Amino acid sequence: MLDVSSMKSATEQDYRRRIARVIEAIMVDPSAPHSVDSLAAIAHFSPYHFHRLYRAMTGESVAATIRRMRLAQAANQLAAGPTSVTEAALEAGYDSSQSFARAFRGLTGMTPTAFQMKQQAITADLPSVAIIERPPVRIFGLQHEGPAQTIPHSFRRLSQCLTDRGLVWHDLSRIGVGSGDPEEGEAFRYFAGVVLTDGCDAAEELDTYDLAGGLYARYRLMGPYALISPTFQTLFAGWLPQSGFEPDDRPVIEVYLNHPAKVMEHEIATDLLIPLRHGAV
Repeated sequence: MLDVSSMKSATEQDYRRRIARVIEAIMVDPSAPHSVDSLAAIAHFSPYHFHRLYRAMTGESVAATIRRMRLAQAANQLAAGPTSVTEAALEAGYDSSQSFARAFRGLTGMTPTAFQMKQQAITADLPSVAIIERPPVRIFGLQHEGPAQTIPHSFRRLSQCLTDRGLVWHDLSRIGVGSGDPEEGEAFRYFAGVVLTDGCDAAEELDTYDLAGGLYARYRLMGPYALISPTFQTLFAGWLPQSGFEPDDRPVIEVYLNHPAKVMEHEIATDLLIPLRHGAV
């Protein structure tokens, strides 16, 4: 007998892998002149239907992904060092610093200059990072597949799975666990999870991740999720070498404290945690 359910699952996984290849191609060179035809060819989809399939699988248009990745690339450049706003604008494919600044503010809620100053302040203001102890916790969710830029899609899948089982997504505590370099593709690992109560039936079909407790450096980021990667970069490159601590062999953690649908963009709160070794000071 034909197993229709298995066929649907296999087809969906194949579609996701093909869309992930497109996102990786954009990620490698966001400022390249990507077109619907060229990206559809990477995914081996018909250009005629590609934009609809892409939006259905990712929740946004191709143009929105390209714009977001260009601005994320610029944010990383601004966080990394003394890059000027004009240089970042040109690298991101914008023809003027003014149009770049408008787009950057639309994504991050702040101007490129204000963002760069905020990143510098993290390094200069060591007390802005708290040193805390966290207990171990088991979380339930999905092992993310694909580049870091597609993490929101894994959370959307997890949201749908839990909503179908009667849980209210906005009431759940979400945690992301990452290891490896997000820019290294296959070397990057990420788990999209939630904290569930003991005996919750919704946990039965989900993967589990036992998150180790211990000492962590915690920085509370206020702003859109696009700022997570450059802020981690600043913490590792600017704060950690001055802190007197050494990173431990555990993954970094992202604790999502509220939901973008319920707050203004500049009010989105995320705790970024770096594992630390005891006795390293």
